[in-house]
Amino acid sequence: MRAVVVTGAPGVGKTRLGHQLVTRYSVPAAAMDCDPVVHPYDGGEDIYDLMASALRAAVPVYRDWGARVVVVTGVVLEGRAYDRFRKVFEELGVDSVYYGLQADAEVLAARIEADAGGRHFIEGRLAERHLDAEVPNVPGVRLIDTTHLTLQETTDAVAALERAELGPQWVGPSE
Repeated sequence: MRAVVVTGAPGVGKTRLGHQLVTRYSVPAAAMDCDPVVHPYDGGEDIYDLMASALRAAVPVYRDWGARVVVVTGVVLEGRAYDRFRKVFEELGVDSVYYGLQADAEVLAARIEADAGGRHFIEGRLAERHLDAEVPNVPGVRLIDTTHLTLQETTDAVAALERAELGPQWVGPSE
């Protein structure tokens, strides 16, 4: 099984990319969003533990279902959720790869403002834009600047990297 972790700051497009990307695999694949929606927002150790617990519980179920790939989306950064995810993947014998999405601060703000959700939810996500600067610190991350890319172009870019590494028997061509 392969875990494709898509990380980045809130609003960069991780969840939407995950949903699009899963359809590009030629093998059974699933998408899983690990960003908990909690109020009031808390980005502390308890939330990182919650994210890892959800991952630990879901991956074996996806494996039993037949998934060969699980696209995991969330704010997974070093010194935060990353270390916990790495441990879960090791325990479960899952190979993992990390794609880090980034975008200019103004673009992130515009994407967040355009999303549905209450004002409090939007303000909480806007306050987390600084996390974009931490994305390059994720060990082995493959960075993709989405500032000038559409969702389709971002999906194509990740799918091309996956196809180059895994082969066309795993990842089909763009539609």
